[in-house]
Amino acid sequence: RMEIEHYPGMTEKAIGDIVDEAMGRWTLDDALVIHRHGTLEPGDRIMMVATAARHRAAAFEAAEYLMDYLKSRAPFWKKEYGPDGAEWVAAKDEDEDALSRW
Repeated sequence: RMEIEHYPGMTEKAIGDIVDEAMGRWTLDDALVIHRHGTLEPGDRIMMVATAARHRAAAFEAAEYLMDYLKSRAPFWKKEYGPDGAEWVAAKDEDEDALSRW
């Protein structure tokens, strides 16, 4: 299983800031981010991003941007539990590298 922790006020503000940035960069009509927290089982969905824009390219690009930034910048702490015990999930270099295209 995985436990995802966060500080509610700080997390919502950070996600809101990321969404606001995407809204301005791609002139979106709307955007929605849902990120789960608490205890999740293998295969559970963790987050959802939805974007609406007049042009699909803008919606798709903004959704990719949101996914990349949420993965690396949203303040969540993840701990995985497996047969060998519990371990905090470390940041991955490829997630940080994904931000360079934006």
